[in-house]
Amino acid sequence: MAEQTITCEALWAIGQQRAIKLLSDEKECPIKGKSTELISDFGTRAGRIAAAYARFYLELEPGCDPKSKGRFYWMGLAAFASKQVKCGLDFIKVASQIFVDYNNPSATAMVETAKTPLKIGKNSLGKGNFWLFQDIYVWHWFYANHKDLFKSCIADRNTESYPNEIKATLNSLPWAAEALPAIKNLQKTEFIQQGFSQIYTLETTSNHNTIRKLQLSSLMNIADHEQRKILQPLIYNDLSFELLLDTQKVMEAIPGTPKRLASFSDACDIDDSKFKIEMHEGALYRESDRMKFITEIAQQYHTLMDDELEYMENKISIISSWA
Repeated sequence: MAEQTITCEALWAIGQQRAIKLLSDEKECPIKGKSTELISDFGTRAGRIAAAYARFYLELEPGCDPKSKGRFYWMGLAAFASKQVKCGLDFIKVASQIFVDYNNPSATAMVETAKTPLKIGKNSLGKGNFWLFQDIYVWHWFYANHKDLFKSCIADRNTESYPNEIKATLNSLPWAAEALPAIKNLQKTEFIQQGFSQIYTLETTSNHNTIRKLQLSSLMNIADHEQRKILQPLIYNDLSFELLLDTQKVMEAIPGTPKRLASFSDACDIDDSKFKIEMHEGALYRESDRMKFITEIAQQYHTLMDDELEYMENKISIISSWA
């Protein structure tokens, strides 16, 4: 009997299944038996995503090699970023619970007015976090597990060409109908191609300075992909989310209000300014402003991964335990 060859499309679909499974829990039903369900709490989901990113940086995911730690450099930064999304979603959850209807018509109107931006924030952060993970995790999974096929299969990733069963599962996920067309059905971009080409190159060199340059360069290419090709069309082009972000910017001075920052910690914020970057000017929804902010974050991350590597990897390790 001739040996059957698995297609690129099938391999991409297997990776997609893995990404979905990581955000699902097994449930026991007395009638139907065991089944898996997507985690419903957005903050818990963001924590699970942060953990997966952290494990990829630490080379603890299936197919990874601990001796190669550092090649998936973007993943370390992404662990901190998804942790920050979790902080925002947890804040929204707590804030939403504060509102109480006192059966007073005017109070009810005020409560509903306050709830609306919280709902917008929850859905926008949740949608961006979820679909970015469905995109970026699978690129890394494929490279880690099938590096020899990555270059020849990169152009074949397209959710429309997945096997019917996997495609149906993917299309049933939250926001799928609007998300998949917006992010071009998870197809490759020039940034993904360049970023992983640099990862491949850094694995073939032993020069420390060259490796460090390639780490940062690959990180920035993948950051360009996630911000320009995924998050911008998915959430930042939404006028209601723009207005919410403008409101957040105005309210940052109020104690307890989340700030536009990235903290290199397992905590939402940290006192030591060396371990955080704050955005003081510009608008997060404006791509050029946000990329300037992200470049500052990436540069500080890169510096800390030289000067404070033990501290940084300890924090990444803590986040990896959130699975």
